This record gives sequence, structure tokens and C-alpha cells, in this order.
Amino acid sequence: MNMNIPPGAGIVVIRKFSGEYKVLALARHDGVLDIPKGGIDPHELPLEAAFRETMEECGIVNLTFTWGFENFKNGALTCYVAETMEDPTVQRNPHTGIMEHASAAWVSWEQIMSNTLDYILPCIEWAKRTVDPED
Repeated sequence: MNMNIPPGAGIVVIRKFSGEYKVLALARHDGVLDIPKGGIDPHELPLEAAFRETMEECGIVNLTFTWGFENFKNGALTCYVAETMEDPTVQRNPHTGIMEHASAAWVSWEQIMSNTLDYILPCIEWAKRTVDPED
């Protein structure tokens, strides 16, 4: 494991549409799907960082941690799963002004799992097992 990777945190944000959960996918400029996540500031706990990054990257602030605050760690990344009823709005990075993502959309578990970064995939798989343990 590369010890130079700074700690990060994110939230697999989900929303129910017609009885089926969809996952918030932030499309990077190369088309790869991402989740709201980012670095943990020195004064933050992982959950605080995950919440801040979700607000900064897609404008979502109303999150319900239906399955509790249990988290999943994959290397330096800590992930949570939460529900919302809000629509995402892709935001500029408040520190750099850069648009880190091209768009945001609600997609199926399969869509995001088939087109995400290798280190994020285990977080999404964990979130799916947490939300849908019988699936």
C-alpha cells in the first residue's frame, strides 16, 4: 500500500425512484463515474470531510444515514452510504475554481460499478450490500 496517499472520505449517495435505489454518479471529464469524495482536512473527522465534500461537489446537504454511520475503508479512503431526496448540482471546487466533474446523474448500481475507479469499486459494492443485503 502506498503510504503517501492522503486520507480521504466520501459518501455513496442514493435515492429511491419508483421503489428502486439509484446511485449518485459524478461523471469525470474522461467519462469515468465517481462519488462525492475528497481529502480529509487536519481538523476533520472522516464523516465531516465526507459531508463537506458532498456539499462542495454536488450541492447536496440533506442526507439521511438510514443504515447508520458504519463505514467502509479501502486503503486511505473511508466511505459512508446515505440517502437524499435532493437533486445534485455540479459545483466548482471552492478552493481552485475548477469544475472537477462534467455532470451528475442518478444511475443503477450496475452502471456505476461497471465504469468507476478501481479503488472506489469496493466502496460501492459495500454500499450495495449494506442497502440491499438480499440482492
